[in-house]
Amino acid sequence: MVFIILMLLLGWTQSQGCQPYGIRLFLGHYFSYLRNSQDVIRIVFNTEQECRGQFVLELMDGKTDKQLMTSQITYYDTQLLNMTQIYEKNQTTHYNYETFIHTFKIGLNNLDVNVSTSYNYTIVSRQNSILSGPYKFDIPLAQNEQKMLVFGDMDSNWVYNYSKDTFNWLENQVKSDKRYDTIIFTGDMAYDLESHNCKQGDNWLRNISVFTNRYPFMATPGNHDNGNNTFYDFFRANFGALFLKEYNTQHYLNDFFSFDVGMVHFISFNPIKAVYHNDVNNITHLIVEQMRNDLIQANYNREKVPWIIVYTHYPIYCSAPNSDQCLNNFNYLSAFEDLFVQYNVDLYLSGHVHTYQRNKPYYKNNIAQYSQKDNIISKYQYPVSIIEGIAGTDYGEQNETFPEKPFIEIQNPNHGVGIITIKNSTHLYYEHITVADNKVIDSIWINRSIDINNKSKHDGFEIVMWVIFSILMVITGVSIYFKSNQGKKNKNKLLDDTIKMVVS
Repeated sequence: MVFIILMLLLGWTQSQGCQPYGIRLFLGHYFSYLRNSQDVIRIVFNTEQECRGQFVLELMDGKTDKQLMTSQITYYDTQLLNMTQIYEKNQTTHYNYETFIHTFKIGLNNLDVNVSTSYNYTIVSRQNSILSGPYKFDIPLAQNEQKMLVFGDMDSNWVYNYSKDTFNWLENQVKSDKRYDTIIFTGDMAYDLESHNCKQGDNWLRNISVFTNRYPFMATPGNHDNGNNTFYDFFRANFGALFLKEYNTQHYLNDFFSFDVGMVHFISFNPIKAVYHNDVNNITHLIVEQMRNDLIQANYNREKVPWIIVYTHYPIYCSAPNSDQCLNNFNYLSAFEDLFVQYNVDLYLSGHVHTYQRNKPYYKNNIAQYSQKDNIISKYQYPVSIIEGIAGTDYGEQNETFPEKPFIEIQNPNHGVGIITIKNSTHLYYEHITVADNKVIDSIWINRSIDINNKSKHDGFEIVMWVIFSILMVITGVSIYFKSNQGKKNKNKLLDDTIKMVVS
């Protein structure tokens, strides 16, 4: 009897240790410049024990309910995040935490996107029939319209329930089956991911799955995500998106990635070393050059993917009192600003400051050229910049309004999220919603049908062509004149010679 009880307890313990948690979606390298068709959607989850090779993914076509064979459509991998080992030689910090991270990669070869872009999935254990799901995801391929959620600076501690309204709003979006092609997260999770022996981050994983099991979660890292050793170990293992390993160095850990969603090219970058003045290894220039090369390619591809949106944790123009970054980020990030103007970036998203704030187009700490009629912005020299740092956190002051500055168009301190809607190749709609009452408190249209940079280049080209045309016309006229005069001279000479011959 004791043996049976022990076996039951052992089986229950193993069952609990292999229960999936923190289920989250990511866009795979099919959406990066690698265009890997075997890495379209990643389904990632954690377990307390290894449970290697135990899970299968049941996938159903969202329209036909046809079940697809898991073994034919997925690449499955398990990795250990052992924070105990990572910090074992650290002089000041020690952890006793490990988690196992499982990843399914779903490829295009078994997804018939011509029939359906919606799929239902369930995670199943071969050993003990543990079920997680069913859940749903959509393939964000090019359509007539795309939608993306934008928010950041959020925890799930709920000590003061500051983020609970945002969680509830997001959960309602899932229950209502609202479609969003991805979540753009502007950094700072859990406050902090590695706090309390990493339980803060573990708790975050368990809670966010109410919306990350439905919408791909593409996060840029914030200063509260970097960990005690500043290597982003917890973040990169659990949320490392499309970082490219070939760019890794000891001091530069892929603080840059980009991907396409329909008509939008997204660029994420992490300039933490520049804004905190600790770039002792001079890596910021690597990020600048990566962005330059990426923007060159993005502009070549602009007819197919017309919009360019850059997002990071750090705003360039903000007004938090006594903030060195709000005073000087336009200096610290000036090399990036120059690229935004040179390559016609449309929108710049950030967090860090716990507010919603939309700025006028500003460049080098001065107003940049743009046109605005009602809430329609066009002919902009510099991207429209928006701070979405108000998803709710127990850290810092709440519902705080910051000093007004010339660059601020509107700010609102109430917890909320942003929604980007790409209507077509020339019109983008942005709205900010306060989650407690589901009200739109700010909205703008961005119209890129008239690009002052392209227009000026076009006008310059036309001027040059007119000059060349005028010169050619003058040359042609002169040539005709001389030929005409020469013809008259020849004719007169011939007539004189004929008269002389007749007289003779």
